[in-house]
Amino acid sequence: MKAVITFHSIDDSGSVISFPRGAFRSLIDAVAKSDIQCCDLDLLLDPGTDSGVAITFDDGMESVYSNALPILQEYAMKAHLFLTTGVIGKTNHWPGNPALAPEFKMLDWSQIEACHAGGLFIESHTHLHPDLRNLDRDGYSRECESSDDMIAQKLGRRPRYFAYPYGFNDENTRNFMRNRYRASFTTELRYLKAEDDYAALPRLDSFYLKPAFLHRGLNSPVTRSYLSFRSLLRRLRGTQ
Repeated sequence: MKAVITFHSIDDSGSVISFPRGAFRSLIDAVAKSDIQCCDLDLLLDPGTDSGVAITFDDGMESVYSNALPILQEYAMKAHLFLTTGVIGKTNHWPGNPALAPEFKMLDWSQIEACHAGGLFIESHTHLHPDLRNLDRDGYSRECESSDDMIAQKLGRRPRYFAYPYGFNDENTRNFMRNRYRASFTTELRYLKAEDDYAALPRLDSFYLKPAFLHRGLNSPVTRSYLSFRSLLRRLRGTQ
């Protein structure tokens, strides 16, 4: 089994993009005690790696620093943060975000630097989190260059991986990202397959991993069946 898990905020607010702190510790503890290694994306995507799970965070909510990082460090686990650079030190109300979306405080640079030093790889999630399908090639380039340059200047490391805002992608965006990053990630809900297109890799949304019984068997038939069913429902609703 190979999988990438997506988180946004680690907090107890109950929002649709929040994962409870206790559940996060439970999940990390279960992975640590399982025979599935928690690894970075380089290792996970290596053809020689037979099994593993990678932890990722989208957007850059402040709770990644305050609530997730201490737990990851306690278990000596690496993770990747797909950062929206245009809202650093602000809130997640970027242009185009629904007005009724829950508001979260975003990381500032001192917290991002602490995350980087503490074992999180800082990756690209664009500058202003647009639906890239509405932009042309110059628009993709501006969004990625702004994000990548800022991260490289601040942290001395250029992003190698990318996550599509909202998961939205099409043939044009995939072709562009294929030539820019080692791999790019969508919101398609499923495990990795050997034949996957590296410009459109799936992830497991943590929203569906809150029940504790799922933590103890990420590769079990029960968990696989449950996630397959949820994936089917998302496809039927047109949300995947």
